[in-house]
Amino acid sequence: MGRGHESSRTPLDVVGVGVGPFNLSLAALLWKVPAIRARFLEARPRFEWHSGLLFDHATLQSPYLKDLALLVDPTSPFTFLNYLVREGRIYRFVVADYANVPRKEFNRYFQWVCRELDCLSFGTHVDAVEYTGDRLLVEAGAASCSARHLVLGVGHVPNIPDEARPHLGPTVFHGGEYLHRTFPKRDASIVVVGGGQTGAEIFYDLLSERHPPRHVTWVTRRHNFVPFDESAFANELYVPGYAERFFRLPASERARLLEKQKYSSDAILAPLLLAIYRRLYELDYLSARDVGYRLLVDRTLAEIAPDGDGWTVVTEGPGAREVMYADVVVLATGFKFERPPLLEPILDRIELDEQGRFVMNEDFSLAWDGDPVNRIYAHNAALHSHGWIDPNFAGMAWRSAVIANSLAEEQVYDVSALETAVDWLGDLVPEPAGEGLAARARG
Repeated sequence: MGRGHESSRTPLDVVGVGVGPFNLSLAALLWKVPAIRARFLEARPRFEWHSGLLFDHATLQSPYLKDLALLVDPTSPFTFLNYLVREGRIYRFVVADYANVPRKEFNRYFQWVCRELDCLSFGTHVDAVEYTGDRLLVEAGAASCSARHLVLGVGHVPNIPDEARPHLGPTVFHGGEYLHRTFPKRDASIVVVGGGQTGAEIFYDLLSERHPPRHVTWVTRRHNFVPFDESAFANELYVPGYAERFFRLPASERARLLEKQKYSSDAILAPLLLAIYRRLYELDYLSARDVGYRLLVDRTLAEIAPDGDGWTVVTEGPGAREVMYADVVVLATGFKFERPPLLEPILDRIELDEQGRFVMNEDFSLAWDGDPVNRIYAHNAALHSHGWIDPNFAGMAWRSAVIANSLAEEQVYDVSALETAVDWLGDLVPEPAGEGLAARARG
């Protein structure tokens, strides 16, 4: 499907940095706009979606209809359903009746889309971005190029607690590397830090090993191992109509709501929690294996210190400090946003808030002092301004459509799905019906 794609030597309208699911979604939607000359650059040699966490048992946290394109263009050739048809397995998939789709399946879907598009360049590391006054120069070695606009699909890095940072190595590492690491499991004592989905998947995997560790401790600072709130009304937080209203709130109110709403996004799938509980029941009452475990809630990591060939791990909770020994410490502590180093040459032109975050416009472009004809967009950098829809697949196709409309300066995609069942903000949003992001975003 070569339509609308240009080589890196062609003067470009837009360069995307990073090819993860979000920029891949934008690339798929721009296929419908051949007048926009686009190229997406990725440092990795091939597409892999969190390959260190592609467990056999891992599933999507979102319904498969929230794919790269379907929610804004069900006729797109890049939908998950079309992938199933093209790969000759749609009927088997339907009969399999997955409550949650395996993540390995979606990783293969993403890889299939990558093969269908020719505007993606893998093995291309972007070193820096500079600005000439009318174009953005992207320095990427032999693939260096310039464009009118830039779209950032990078910025999230492993969140490493300060207590662990000096000790990173073969037996202290981030959970995102779990499946890529060779470390002692059988007869080992392992501490997993982090009570979200990744921590749950790793804990379950360790207890499901054919030769499991001697002891596994799972530590979270949360009050419990909390399930996703997947109720219908919680899911209204992930529709464009709510995101549009959220954007108009004062920053302090947005911050308050984000904390209250976090378990609709940052929590554990209920089927996995049940599987873990059943596994613990089996270990306690039905298994001949001697596998010890502890589940510690309301604890924070206070210290990691070398202890012979292993580690002393100290936690703090409402009771007292607890000290335990670990051969291995797995940090299932998530990811955080950091400003990409490639922006350093132009960072003084970009507006940041008091916490050092990008000041975002409604169309997901950054506020900066460059010419308005040159825009810098960012995926997954607008949690503070657009709400929990931003880091989730629920908002992936919609955000890409908003950016595509802005780039095209016309309404290529209808992004005006503003209806919600709940009157979320009432008089805080006095705009007439039909106005808002859909009408004001460029295009």
